[in-house]
Order: sequence, then structure tokens, then C-alpha cells
Amino acid sequence: MPPPGSQQHAGQNSATGAGDERSSHASSPLQDLVARIPPYRPQLAQLVKTAPSGEGWLHELKYDGYRIGCRIERGTATLISRNGKDWTDAFPEIAMAAAALKVKSALLDGEVCVVAPDGRTSFQALQNLAGSDRGRLVYFAFDLLHLDGRTLTGEPLETRKSALRRIVGGRRIQFSDHLEADGPAAFREACRLGLEGIISKPRNQPYQSGKRLGWVKTKCSRRQELVIGGFTDPEGSREGIGALLVGAYKDERLVFAGKVGTGFTVKSARDLRRQLNALEARDCPFSPRPAGWLGTHAHWVRPVLVAEVEFTEWTDEGKIRHPSFQGLRRDRTAASVVREEPKAAPEGDEGTQVRGVRISHPERRMYERPPLTKLDVARYYDSVADAMMPHVDGRPLTLVRCGTGLAGGCFYMKHSKVWSPPALTRVKIQEKTKVGEYLVIESPAAIVSLAQMDILEIHTWNTRHRKVEYPDRIILDLDPGPDIAWPTVVAAAKTVRALLRTIDLEGFVKTTGGKGLHIAVPLAPVQDWQACLALSRAVAEALTRRDPALFTTAFAKRGRERQILIDYMRNNRTNTSVAAFSTRARDGAPVSVPVAWTELTPRLDPAAFTVETVPGRLKRLRKDPWADYFRLRQRIPSNAIKSLARDR
Repeated sequence: MPPPGSQQHAGQNSATGAGDERSSHASSPLQDLVARIPPYRPQLAQLVKTAPSGEGWLHELKYDGYRIGCRIERGTATLISRNGKDWTDAFPEIAMAAAALKVKSALLDGEVCVVAPDGRTSFQALQNLAGSDRGRLVYFAFDLLHLDGRTLTGEPLETRKSALRRIVGGRRIQFSDHLEADGPAAFREACRLGLEGIISKPRNQPYQSGKRLGWVKTKCSRRQELVIGGFTDPEGSREGIGALLVGAYKDERLVFAGKVGTGFTVKSARDLRRQLNALEARDCPFSPRPAGWLGTHAHWVRPVLVAEVEFTEWTDEGKIRHPSFQGLRRDRTAASVVREEPKAAPEGDEGTQVRGVRISHPERRMYERPPLTKLDVARYYDSVADAMMPHVDGRPLTLVRCGTGLAGGCFYMKHSKVWSPPALTRVKIQEKTKVGEYLVIESPAAIVSLAQMDILEIHTWNTRHRKVEYPDRIILDLDPGPDIAWPTVVAAAKTVRALLRTIDLEGFVKTTGGKGLHIAVPLAPVQDWQACLALSRAVAEALTRRDPALFTTAFAKRGRERQILIDYMRNNRTNTSVAAFSTRARDGAPVSVPVAWTELTPRLDPAAFTVETVPGRLKRLRKDPWADYFRLRQRIPSNAIKSLARDR
């Protein structure tokens, strides 16, 4: 993809005059503020043999795209390549989305990629970008160098990323998340998923332009940029070129590294031949000149084009083995290409271990009231893991992650596209239009691993992933309006239980970590989602007919201040409910806890179940209040819905 020439930047609209209106503020304070945006000079990563360990590192995906700086000023976004060229016209969709960010001025660092249907990024797809692929263009922002008049390059990486997370979001501009896990474990997982590798960055380091000690990259396969110095003619039925002759600079000499004869399509081979014909030269650019047949039958070219090449290894003679052409790199200058030599990984430490899971940054404050650290949360999950396992084992998860603690903001994480410790399992589940990948708990260590990921809420499906189309429970969520007192909620839950018993089903109750209650109905996994949703809806509608002043199925909050919503939609496929013993991302560090029906009285205080109190409760309990839950093999009676329809 050639770099753009002249352009009208994203955010300008000559038809409406918006661009002229912005330019009229030539002497405003905003322009003075914008003038202080530093030039985009990216920090680069050094190749290492193994990823670093220790809690001082953040690990990000290594994307397969173009490194791009994004400069935003006066409602206009400019995209800048790593070698300082203006690339706004190449990716107008990205520039337009960036211009819409709610900032006065900013300088973002990130990578423009095409996201393939399987969730991976594809450099080849970016090279061959067509109309159908432009909808999959994404800018993954991983750093913030300037924001609204303040240059942030001197701030620690964690501070910059926290500020970045607050300003980006959407389909086109996405926050590049990270994992605070063991580096080698994160790298192994990246390779298992077929990704290119990871970038590891010191969490407290300022931004430093160029390739300095700091950022390091670990690659699953060998890949690097190489300069094209010549090519050979095709043989047989092949068109365009036979092979590219490539090299890298050493001591200002272009040293021959071998030939690349695979990875071309018919179209790319023809396009390359046209570009190389225009660059043909008499003299060989390599020093020394390749020996033998190549040295006498090659077409030499001026060494200005840079190819991305994947290969298995460097030979002792300095040649690449089993190379494959991935595309041209328009964002690199030929003179900057040198052979990448992996260095030893920076040293780290083992961190704090809980159930064999390394807890990085254990002192991080996750809750302010009470003051609880990341290590406190990990130890809580360690203490409840055995009791929690039957409730979560094998269930696909939706998670609430609070990367810098509750005070720093939280977000829902449905699919497992971020790093996770190896104790967690990944499963693929067919959704309406795509295959989604979910995290699954299958061991107590996996529960603790979620604390390592800064997870403060664990939500689960009503099914296990090995039999995903057949739920093994129904959840009825009682969500009281703000004017409903706790004794009314208690009475309502017992009314629900009594109604369930009229159709020969038993329910079990748990707190939610808020004002509501969940009633769980265990089932044998033999009936599908549609049947479970239909029953739960029938129960909810029967309750509203019995007492329309108290119960409602209307989700709008306005008008139901004195009513209890019976949320039966928890039983729709892919919908979730908070897991038993999960923490909640709320002040007080509340926990969702199973209770016995005999405990459920107006005197019970659901706010008393917290990270600090629940471990002690488990030690004091003589019997699991849900012991019978795991022994029941209930089925939905065939006449249940008709029976509920007659209920008045």
C-alpha cells in the first residue's frame, strides 16, 4: 500500500464548512496548546530469546500491521508512519474515528491492522487491502504521549495506559490491553493461539524514542524486514518473478541474506515485477556479491524496497532458511534494516505465589473501602475456591476487569482476547454470526488466576461448555426498585419458591452482592435454551398476574421504583449471572453468597457478606446450604407452562 500524497484530513468537511470554521481560530489558546504536541518518534522493541519474568512487566500482543502515530488537533486526526510519513489518506476510516475522540489534542501510539474472522491480525490482508476488508481495519492504541496540552512521555507506562483507556473505545479505535502475567507463560499462550508473539514493557518506564533498553519483543516464528536488492526471472508457468534477493545492512554494507521464492500470489508477483522493473540497476547492491548462478543471472535493483519475510532460522552462513514473503513494508526505510539478533531476556522475580499462581503487583489497591489489595483478593479466592468450584466448573465466563483497581474504572470482558494465566481454559463456542472464545474455570488455581487478571466480578452461563446447548439450571433474578425494603424482597423470594413447587421444581437462593436475590433451579441438562427461557418467562408472568403492584417484567427503571423486576432473560443463551462467591466491583467488597431458605429472613443483612467475612462463614458452616442442589436431577414438567398460565 503506497503512502498517501496530498489529503484533506479526517474531521474536515468542506461541504459543511466545518474545516473552515476550525481554521478560523488561528490565535486561540487551543492552537498554543496543540503546538506543544511532540513529534512522533516511536519507541522500538528489541528482539529477545525469551520473554522477561517478574512483576515489573506488562505484556501486550504483537500485532501484525503498520506502526502508526495518531495526532489529533482541532478536531482533525493525522496518521504518521514510524518513519515520519503522512498516512492519513491510506486509512481514512481510522482517521475519521480518531477525530471523533473526545479530546482537544492528543498523540496516540498504536498499530493499524486488519482483523481476520478468527480474531488474529493479518499483515498480508493489510497489504492486499480491498473494499471488503476495509470494514475490518482497526487501530490498536497502546500508548498515549500527549493529552490536552500535557506531554506524558515522562510518565510511567501504567499511568499513560490508564489515561489512554479512558479516551479510546469503539470498533475502529481499540485499547490494546495487556496482561500482568509471567512473560514466558504469556508467550507460550500467544504461540498456542497462532499469534505472532508478545511485546513486554517495563510498567514504570517513561516513553523513550528509538530502540533503547526497555521494550522487548518475543516472536513465535522468525520474521523480520529485509531489503530487496534483486530478483530472478520466473520459471515454467510462473509469472512475475522467480525469487526476491534480500539482505540486511551491517557496517553500512548490504549483506546478502538469501532468496525468497514463496509467499506470492499471481497478482502480488506481477505487481512486484512492475515495481522492481522501474528500479533496475546495473550494479549489484550486495557486498560481497552473491556467488555462483545468482551472481550472474540476477536482475539487480536499487535497494529501496523493504520486504517482510517469515523464516525458520538463520544458518551459520548468515542465510535465512525456508523463507516466505509476507508483503512490502512501506513504513520502513531500507537504510534502517539490520539483522535482528535475539538478546537474553531481562531478569525479573517470581512474585508472590497463591495456589501456584504468581500474583504480580500484589500491593495494588483494588478496593478503597475497605482497603484491599490485589493480594487480598487473590487470598480471598484461594480461601473460597473449593466451595466455589461446583458453581463455576466448566461454565463459560463473562468477567468484569478493573485493571488499576475499582477506583480506576472497570469494563466487561466477554471474549478472552486478552492474556490469561495458563490455569484458565479457553473454549470456542458458536455464536449467531461468529465463533467466540471464552475463558473457563476447571481448577481452583484458575479461580485465583482471575484475581491475577484484576477480575472483580465473575459471571457464568447457565450451562457447561461440554454440553453448551443444554442448560443445567434456570436463574430467576429478583431486582428490587430503590423504594423496596429488604423484608419485601425476602417475602417475594419465598413467593417464587412456593410457585415453583406448584410445578414440582425446587429452587435455591443466594444473595447477589447487592439488594437483590437469585433463585437457582437446578436441572438435568436435557432440555434446550428455548425450553428454559419459556419456563422462566412463564414463572415471571405468573408472578406479575398474582401481584402486579409488586412484580414486573418491564426492564425500564423509570416507573418501577416500588416494584421487583423478575429478570427471566438471564436464561437466554449467552446471558449470564454473577457466580456464587464472586466479588462485586462495588464499595464494601460485597460477595454473592448461597444461603439456606431458613437463613433468609428480614434479619439477614446481605451487605454483611464481604471479602473479609465470607471465608470465616465457610469455616463456621456445618453444612453447605446448597448441598441438595447438586444432588437434584430435575426436569421441566411437560405441563408446567400450561399450569403456570392458569395460575391467578
